[in-house]
Amino acid sequence: MTSNEMLSNAALAKQAVLYQGDRDFDALRTISHPDVELDFPYWPTGAKQFVGVDAMIDQMSVIRVFQTFKIDIVDIFDTGADTVIVEGRSHGTYKSGRPDYRNHYLFALSFREGRLTRWREFFNPLEAMKQNLGAPSN
Repeated sequence: MTSNEMLSNAALAKQAVLYQGDRDFDALRTISHPDVELDFPYWPTGAKQFVGVDAMIDQMSVIRVFQTFKIDIVDIFDTGADTVIVEGRSHGTYKSGRPDYRNHYLFALSFREGRLTRWREFFNPLEAMKQNLGAPSN
């Protein structure tokens, strides 16, 4: 049994979101399954999915453009199954001096045997579009 397997899924979900917000991608990698799925159902250019821990971290690394970035956890909803819902709010200040970034999220995080297997991230796409992440799909 790994040390991750001893933690509840809710505790692992909290860790995962905080690791992302802290931009601690090495720590996030340690709790992720190699074939983790990253889903963005509300991506401004249409739903996106990425498979594999390297692809997930590559996509999340976009937050390195921030001088400061933080995700505050508002609430955690433990379903009692493999999936935990985490509500969070972000705040970031850009290195380039662009206006601050703020967004509101729901993360649906799934686990198996103490490893993150799916990260589904719902966010306000209008806020993301303001930050040039893309245009709406037709």
